[in-house]
Amino acid sequence: MSTKPRRKTEGPLWSHCNECGHDTLHKVVKLVRKSRDFDDDRYTVTVGSNWRVLQCSGCQEVAMSRADWCSEDDPQDPSIPTFFPPRISRRKPAWVDRLVVPSEYIEILDEVYAALHADSRRLAMMGARALIDAVIRRTVGDQDNFARGLDELSAKCLIGERDRGIIEAAIDAGHASAHRGHKPSSDDVNVVIDIVERMIHAEILAEQAQALKKTTPPRKPRAARKK
Repeated sequence: MSTKPRRKTEGPLWSHCNECGHDTLHKVVKLVRKSRDFDDDRYTVTVGSNWRVLQCSGCQEVAMSRADWCSEDDPQDPSIPTFFPPRISRRKPAWVDRLVVPSEYIEILDEVYAALHADSRRLAMMGARALIDAVIRRTVGDQDNFARGLDELSAKCLIGERDRGIIEAAIDAGHASAHRGHKPSSDDVNVVIDIVERMIHAEILAEQAQALKKTTPPRKPRAARKK
């Protein structure tokens, strides 16, 4: 009779998959429970962690989670697990890899998305504000403040009145996170990131359009086409 210890496993569970981009059914490949007792003269408190190796049933991507617990916890309020690598809350747009994006934008974008994956919303908003500043600086030069930068963008017809209102809303949200202790909701963060991505994409597309014009053969004169 085998004396090998039984492998600790659980049934499948639903979890976000970074590769699939949405919640999928995951197999619990391995479960490890660790705990420790703390005693005093009156009672014992047990704390521990449940580690799970998870595998997506769709794409087979592997991740790991850790859920800390305490015997004094409310059973109706289970702890939220921490995932390794962090679960991606928002993917970078496909054009970031397809188009030539300035390195100044790429570096800040990477940090913004790292903050999003860690649910550090204030940091993501501050990074978004820094990206808006970078777009202004690259497009119309260094200005004393955001308002003058937007004035210059408007003067060069690079943004319209509606665009300015949208960008000002994103800037104010970033200011509130940096200076007024505001913690934005996930929806608010996604709106601001939408705005920032749109600004960067518009700038890059304008450059791509100029390059496209240079490589497109000119139309022949109408008279020449009739011959």
